[in-house]
Amino acid sequence: MNDPRNPGRRRFRAPLLLCCLAALLAGGLPAWGAPKGEAPRHARLFSLDRKEGLTVLHNRLPWGGATEELAWVLTPDPSAPVPPALAGLPRLRCPARRIVALTIPAVSALSLLGCSDRIVGVGGKRFLYDPGKELAGVTEVGPEGGMGPDADLERIVALKPDVVLAYVYTPQERATAERLASLGVPVVFLSEYLEATPLGMAEWLVAVGALVGREAQARAFYDRTVLDYGAIRARARGAQGRPKALAGAPFQGSWYVAGRDSWLARLVGDAGGDYLWKDLPGRGSVPEEAETVFSRASKADGWVQCGLWRSLGEIRRSDPRLAQLAPFRGGRVFNNDARSRPGGGNDYYESGVWRPDRILGDLAAVLHPERFPGHRFTYYRRLPVGKP
Repeated sequence: MNDPRNPGRRRFRAPLLLCCLAALLAGGLPAWGAPKGEAPRHARLFSLDRKEGLTVLHNRLPWGGATEELAWVLTPDPSAPVPPALAGLPRLRCPARRIVALTIPAVSALSLLGCSDRIVGVGGKRFLYDPGKELAGVTEVGPEGGMGPDADLERIVALKPDVVLAYVYTPQERATAERLASLGVPVVFLSEYLEATPLGMAEWLVAVGALVGREAQARAFYDRTVLDYGAIRARARGAQGRPKALAGAPFQGSWYVAGRDSWLARLVGDAGGDYLWKDLPGRGSVPEEAETVFSRASKADGWVQCGLWRSLGEIRRSDPRLAQLAPFRGGRVFNNDARSRPGGGNDYYESGVWRPDRILGDLAAVLHPERFPGHRFTYYRRLPVGKP
């Protein structure tokens, strides 16, 4: 199902209203026994545990509201004996050579790690921003992606994958995954979208790297991302003042506003901005009356992520009142659709998952252009004037 408030996500949406997540994270995390230096730096929902020459991938929150973690043994030979302590866990062939990817970020992660040629099945290929020539002949196993009713189980089984990478949101989808497992097809649930921070989300690249035998490469890439993110944040925080940032757009009379713990709010803060709804608790988006938003938006210096609008002219035609906002009058409206295809995907939700440093760089340049002169935008673009 498409999400009209976030068209880039479509079936690959993230259920943001996770009241259990804050309580889970507040309780702290147990040590998984990973060697020093290999524990996740920012992610809180996965770990790689080394046991007797084998690696165990743990997922602490495989879906929103889950009460039990899941784990998988990564082994070159799934039929080989494992230590008694691991005997009850599902085993995955590692490195995985045949992969069905049912999430857009999974496809992007495999491409980034140079493993696109290992994808034998994909869900929602038409929603990819950059399917690439490697996926031209890859079997479509779910036009909308995910583990829902559109997933073609017969095709997936026939592809004989080493692993299926998926999200699950509903009991029906979990039942579908269990059905695949009973047919001998292991399913790994990725939960980067449930992480509390952009850097935590991006660190799941390491988990994908472990599955394909590219863990060291993934760690090196992620370490550079963390360094670049930190450098941009420090540069932005050195600016004088914190411009106020408006985000979102009205939809059917309401304006969906993300809470202060959302990724967007965190990114705005790290970019040296003052998020206008920093008093709104939580990570999820809640509807506000448009008139309420207009009142607060009158204080905004910049406006980001304005829905489906492609130009200032479209905004004016949609609601002339929006043309009175300071960011509109000053031409400081930026949308996160610089890398998108009509009717297709948006790279902000594809490669952007693994590149929060680039997203942060764009936002910092929006809010503090004096600190980032000549910045070349990746995911954001300034809306042109367009037709009045």
